[in-house]
Amino acid sequence: MSSKHPLDPLAASEITKVSDLLKSKYPGQSLHFKAIAIIEPPKDQLRKYLQAERSGNAVLALARRATALYYHRGTANKFSATVNLDQGSIEEIKQLESYFHGQADMNEVMELRDACLAHPKVIERIEKYKLPDHLKVVCDTWPYGRDSKDHLPRYVQCYLFAEGEHPGSNHYDLPLPFSPVLDITTRELVEIITLPTGADSTLKPDAVFEPHTMKEYHHDLQTQPARTDLKPLIVHQPQGVSFTIDGYLIKWQKWRFRLGFNWREGMVLHDVTYDGRELFHRLSLSEMFVPYGDPRMPYSRKSVFDVGDIGAGVAANNLALGCDCLGVIKYFSFLIPDSNGQPFEKPNAICMHEIDDGIGWKHTNTRTGCVSIVRSRVLVLQTIITVGNYEYIFMWHLDQAAGLHYRIQATGILSTAPIDHGITVPFGTNVNQGVMAPFHQHVFSLRIDPSIDGPNNTFVQEDSVAMPWDEQNPYGVGYVTESKALTTSNFSESAPNRVHKIINPNSINPTSGKPVAYSVISPHKQMLLAHPSSYHALRAKYALHPFWVTKYSPTELYAAGDYTYQSHPDFTPDLASWAERGDNVENEDIVVWHSICLTHNPRTEDYPIMPCDTMVVSLKPSGFFEGNPALDVPQSTQGVNQSSLVEDTQLVNAVEGRGSVVGRPVRWRRRSCEYACRCDDLDCFGIGGLVNYNIFRVRSGI
Repeated sequence: MSSKHPLDPLAASEITKVSDLLKSKYPGQSLHFKAIAIIEPPKDQLRKYLQAERSGNAVLALARRATALYYHRGTANKFSATVNLDQGSIEEIKQLESYFHGQADMNEVMELRDACLAHPKVIERIEKYKLPDHLKVVCDTWPYGRDSKDHLPRYVQCYLFAEGEHPGSNHYDLPLPFSPVLDITTRELVEIITLPTGADSTLKPDAVFEPHTMKEYHHDLQTQPARTDLKPLIVHQPQGVSFTIDGYLIKWQKWRFRLGFNWREGMVLHDVTYDGRELFHRLSLSEMFVPYGDPRMPYSRKSVFDVGDIGAGVAANNLALGCDCLGVIKYFSFLIPDSNGQPFEKPNAICMHEIDDGIGWKHTNTRTGCVSIVRSRVLVLQTIITVGNYEYIFMWHLDQAAGLHYRIQATGILSTAPIDHGITVPFGTNVNQGVMAPFHQHVFSLRIDPSIDGPNNTFVQEDSVAMPWDEQNPYGVGYVTESKALTTSNFSESAPNRVHKIINPNSINPTSGKPVAYSVISPHKQMLLAHPSSYHALRAKYALHPFWVTKYSPTELYAAGDYTYQSHPDFTPDLASWAERGDNVENEDIVVWHSICLTHNPRTEDYPIMPCDTMVVSLKPSGFFEGNPALDVPQSTQGVNQSSLVEDTQLVNAVEGRGSVVGRPVRWRRRSCEYACRCDDLDCFGIGGLVNYNIFRVRSGI
């Protein structure tokens, strides 16, 4: 058996072993690899292994196995395989049905871009458009999507743009009004679609280029000067970091978990515990669907499953110090396969660091003036992916009060379409002359595999409800909570004042007398706007409801199914079909799925580059502990934190008896703190208290 941990991402030698074994099965046949990834051990075996590991007991090694997805290069023949890495043997090879298509890969995308722009008919159409000589045409490849039941070959939709010579030129400011479609397998041109540019679906196949003043985002190309009044903000930890790392095992402030990574989900958290108690077996981004709201063809099928069609791990950025990650940083690098089955490094794909997150908790005793205060320290794990025009920043924030917060930020550049000068449409925003940004949505699926004090949990929705005005509520002010357990696999809706909880009915909090629980706290959001009978909705049924619960199954990881590229809803097992089984999910090993929706109707301020739009989902203890789990965080003091003071000269003179403030004399006496807070300033207000307290005294005339 391997000495590697069963959850560790694949090493270079393991990726090569898988590809070499499979290549040996097909002498004379070139293989095009789509994915090679670790197979996590069966959950019952893995739980025993992890429990023994946490307890410091001897562990029985578990076999390391990998899965591979590949084509016979140049054909539509697609296969999945299972390889035993310890034995160096192939356990299974299965040819997949023709209606399942593999995701795009970067080698393939580059070849398709070149094939598109080199095709004689595409060149002819570009010349007909009469672009100026200084502009170069570039190609953005998009999944073809689906708008019929037809079993089409694997296609790619090519949207064309023009750009200047600078590598940061904003080509999205020059969208071209025609779009080639290519067959991915043969590289043949299927058709060139003329794009609608008016208020309706009317086409103008003879349109020619009309110039406009470009809007650029790169600093080299901006016309306004950069700001000069922003001073450096430097994070300094003179005693080092508070976390420890052993391979992919991370410990910090009572937290203990393992970090994982794969081509599809990107960052994964395994075996998450707090103070030795189990919380979550596995946390991952299951899917991300981006449907567009322009009803005109071919935009009517414009959509992408960024996780299933491309891969969050594939698209992960190489994060840079001082830019993507600020402070004292630990980077994690990983390997994925290229299309030839060779290891391809994703350097610095995840960064980890600590941040100050404001006040953790505080109280001022109004009788004595003594302050108890702690600042909140947060451990951040962050990955950033670039998917065509968009960037997505995914972060886990772990706080000292046993809360996990999944932060999603969207930035990058809007996907644009050409529009005739002087025309507006109700389903998009004009962001420059001749440039329209269509309305669209981003629907993320967070897969939560809980283990709240153990593997058997129940999903509950809890509403705050006003009490009736009766003898039990004679003044009409009372309200209570009403809880409903989801006993069979199903979906649950959001509602004002509704909280969703994952409880363990077998573990009772001795203080509250209720089952221990973690709440899933997320703002109420509008869900998928496409009609339920549309192909957008049929292919992404998870996006119709914000919460789902299913019984755990080892093969059910991806909310929109295993194969999302041009997926056909009739042949794609997905979250909705798993929920429809009606499995018992009360006091069972369950999975909770949370659909997080950002409806993005672009603003002009989102262009030429979009300020980060942030969404947060919090997993917070709700009756899990008997009290505040952050009580033991040390008191915050100026002596430790060493904040600097920005002094108000007039105020300092007044305090020192050299003047007055607003014509008012000041009486000042120095006092020291006699209370347990032991502030190092002249009062008990903690960090920054000197300025605040002095202002209070001066304004009060005391």
